[in-house]
Amino acid sequence: MKGRLLTLSFSHMSNDMLYTALPPLLPLLAQQHNLSTAALGLIPAAYMISASFLQIAVGAFYDRKQSVVMMPLGLAAGGFAIASIGFLPTYWAIFSAAVLGGVGSAFFHPVATSLSSASQKRSMTVSVFMIGGDIGLALGSLVCSLAVSAMGLNGTLLLVFPPLAMAIASSRIKNENINNTVQKMGAAFRSAGLKHLFMLLAAAILRGVAITSLITYLPLYLASRGYAVAHAGSLLTVMLIAGAGGMLSSGLLSVKFGKTRVAAIYLLFSGILLLALVFTPTTYIIIALFLLGFVILAVHPLLVAASHDLLPNNVGMASALMYGVTLGLANLTVPLVGVLIDLLGYSTVFTFLSALPFAAALLASRINVEKPAFSNAERMVN
Repeated sequence: MKGRLLTLSFSHMSNDMLYTALPPLLPLLAQQHNLSTAALGLIPAAYMISASFLQIAVGAFYDRKQSVVMMPLGLAAGGFAIASIGFLPTYWAIFSAAVLGGVGSAFFHPVATSLSSASQKRSMTVSVFMIGGDIGLALGSLVCSLAVSAMGLNGTLLLVFPPLAMAIASSRIKNENINNTVQKMGAAFRSAGLKHLFMLLAAAILRGVAITSLITYLPLYLASRGYAVAHAGSLLTVMLIAGAGGMLSSGLLSVKFGKTRVAAIYLLFSGILLLALVFTPTTYIIIALFLLGFVILAVHPLLVAASHDLLPNNVGMASALMYGVTLGLANLTVPLVGVLIDLLGYSTVFTFLSALPFAAALLASRINVEKPAFSNAERMVN
């Protein structure tokens, strides 16, 4: 189990770094292809939209066929797609490559997340899997920036190697035990009801809007408070790295105290720290961001693991809902948040955003997730 979990976590890292590799390419693409800001913005948006909503179909297919081949296929396709961007001659070819990169991510997430969940300590193993993705998000911009600084746009070629290596490694994960385990995990559960699933999705969406808006506009907000752009970007990296530690802590605590209970507590502190961010003096803002990243990023693996508890026979679909639908809808709200910032200012909007984790905490505290009695088949994969 440990070897497979590490493979899944490193695969997650190599997949998610592809998305954050896109922003450093935009200035170079603007120069080479004479693109407008709006056209540039559509490139990462195309990736995220295809990566988000396609997951529903992929998750449903995985639940029916239990085919793990989509995971290495998605890694390889995403890697080649994003690596090709520096060599493509037209904007629409670049746009298509971004879409294909998102398709690769959509193929990867439901399968890999479902496999990481096949454990007696589901919240812990999903957290370890998520840590890989969080580190990938933090590394993507750095790796891409170094590559294109040394080689120009041709440096995107280097981006293919991490996902390709992990595609090869993850292709060795076999169906033995895993398929039967994922299917049999539901046998020991009673139905928790649609009410709890909808509450879980609502909590995930509220948290997703808060964190997506924060990550998108944080560098601009910090710049408005006097930070240099490069320094503002490094503070975002600090927040993402802190999230890796938070995920480990939430996974450990949830084993003893329960997923939704720990999630509710972390969400409560997320609201407090997001509100405190607005009033924290500039000198100490790095501390507030570190603590905020620690708690708000730690919640996602707990909500994913809880969705698997609620849909134990459809963990692929559960993963797709928690990744694709919640994060997809959250990303669609980002432009609206930008409009509100233009009208009301950063401090007012960030104060409003701090209410979202509080609401999500209230929902999470009311969600009842049944504790499983694990089957012999499930113990075989631990």
